[in-house]
Amino acid sequence: MVPFLQMEMEEPISCLTSPEQRLLEERFYINGVFGTVIAVFGVIANGFLATLFLTRTIYRNSPFFFLGFVALFDTLVDATFLLLLPLEVSSVYYEESVAYQIWLKYVRHVYLFAQIVKISSVFSLIMASIERYCMTKHWTFVGFEMRTRWMVLFFLVCAAVFIKYMSEEAVVVTRENCFGFRRWAVKIQRGELGHMGWLHSLAIFLPFFTLIFLNGGIVRMLRKQNVQQLRSLIAELTLGHDLSKIRRKNLRSATRTLIVIISAYLISNLLSLILIITEYFNPDYLHVHHPDLNRLATDSAALLTVVGNAIRCPAHIFSNSEIRTQFRIMLCGEREKKEVKQLTERRRTQEKLDNPWMALMWVSANNQTSDDDRAAFMPRAFIKRHSAIAIV
Repeated sequence: MVPFLQMEMEEPISCLTSPEQRLLEERFYINGVFGTVIAVFGVIANGFLATLFLTRTIYRNSPFFFLGFVALFDTLVDATFLLLLPLEVSSVYYEESVAYQIWLKYVRHVYLFAQIVKISSVFSLIMASIERYCMTKHWTFVGFEMRTRWMVLFFLVCAAVFIKYMSEEAVVVTRENCFGFRRWAVKIQRGELGHMGWLHSLAIFLPFFTLIFLNGGIVRMLRKQNVQQLRSLIAELTLGHDLSKIRRKNLRSATRTLIVIISAYLISNLLSLILIITEYFNPDYLHVHHPDLNRLATDSAALLTVVGNAIRCPAHIFSNSEIRTQFRIMLCGEREKKEVKQLTERRRTQEKLDNPWMALMWVSANNQTSDDDRAAFMPRAFIKRHSAIAIV
């Protein structure tokens, strides 16, 4: 075992004046205190959100499918953050050599896993936006089939594994002249191929602007006056009067969620993107000329990642009253079956309101002989006539 009790005077000055040693207290408060609190909240909040979206049929068989896996991957990202930065800096701060040795054994594998689930979360968020964009642009599109969703999810995870496995890895560097905790240092090593650095940068840079385009296009199409009038007309024929208030509420909800999700992704990745671009064009600027700034910026970027993850769950809760109700039912128990049934019916009504063309595919089973010309479109005992609709 490498001695932890060597006298510090035997070490070179470079071992005693490394950025990790000079900024130990600052790093402890950034990652060990604030990072731990936010990451624990993120694990709990996103864990509940993933449970809600992936275990409730009304969400799992809907465009919330990919958002459920976004929450699941965010939960794993926050959990791996707790295993990486807070444990490392706390073991050094409190001089726990056993905990530090254990951390050194698994840091490479946990770091790779954390990067894979992080980019998988981003890819899933993009797919959720693509599905929602197609549903808004093409009125006859009602979402991907479940088999298609699972196949796309599998492909996204495989792509994330390939990108991160080939582009970067964490390596443990041994400094022979240093002792104790200073004997080892963990470095991030980019892929040997030159284009892998760009691949890593695009994995962060491109998704942000893709989300801006997709979600911005959704809001822009929803705000078009002719689309609003046509949807209102069809919704009035199928579901009755007084729907403009619900339409405005849904639009405000979509807009708020869009703003928060985009802001969360910006907060999570903007600093990381700046560091990657700076390192690519001028590697010595941070590592040689400003090592302390590089160390603090890297830790802050990791902290902002868990902050962005923690924001997403409150964004869904505050912008969607139905999700709030489902959370209360999940946490407090289903008190009355009637309440759950009413909630499910309201969910189906909202789906028909967001996709009014679907209501035209439903006919009444109990009003075949009604004299009212709109009997076939009244919201009673509907049966589905068509099981598949082509995109036009």
